[in-house]
Amino acid sequence: MIEILFEDEFFLAAAKPAGMPSQATVDKSRQDFFTALKNQLRNERGDAFYLALHHRLDRDTSGVMIFAKTKEANEPLADLFKTHKIQKTYLCLTKRTQKAADAWEVDNHLVEMKDTKLKKTKMVRTQSGGDRAYTKFRKLEVFPEALLIEAQPLTGRMHQIRVHLADRGMGIYGDDIYQAPKNPVAPRLMLHAHALEFTHPFTKEFVRIECAVPADMAQFMKTLTFHSKND
Repeated sequence: MIEILFEDEFFLAAAKPAGMPSQATVDKSRQDFFTALKNQLRNERGDAFYLALHHRLDRDTSGVMIFAKTKEANEPLADLFKTHKIQKTYLCLTKRTQKAADAWEVDNHLVEMKDTKLKKTKMVRTQSGGDRAYTKFRKLEVFPEALLIEAQPLTGRMHQIRVHLADRGMGIYGDDIYQAPKNPVAPRLMLHAHALEFTHPFTKEFVRIECAVPADMAQFMKTLTFHSKND
């Protein structure tokens, strides 16, 4: 059962589980979150509903996603994302490093590159060209071998949190593309879309939608503490 985190006349937000693409892929046998959510709503409410996708999370990232419930809401929601007036807040578990300040920012440019060894597309830092990638980071908790980091991307580049941390030697546990700690083994990418904040384009009220840390990530935090104490 997909958890509905927020709903009003115009928008609906739900909790995406890790391991599921945000939308349909070329592999029609693979379940995706958008289709699963629509099927759940159809079973609960019948066919008389509208839902439109406006942003995505990586397959292995969990957390909050928001959708338009009416055609009237499409343009205002799209504009919130386009103008970066919707603040995304992520939580992640990274390798512990002495370089980690209490708070810092990364503002650079990234470009897509095909990694022939991994056979995957990745983002790399570039001195010329590319697209601006700007992220604010804050250290929330220190484990013997790891850090709990809050990340707020102010641009929408693919993988920008992951590459910004990996470039500082602070790869996210479970990352299979960028340099990351391998021990203990994470069940998946330890990156979670924790909250969305915005001024509602229709009611003009401030809205904050939170998605609690899922069980697998909470359990891995316990594993980090246990693992470190017993090595």
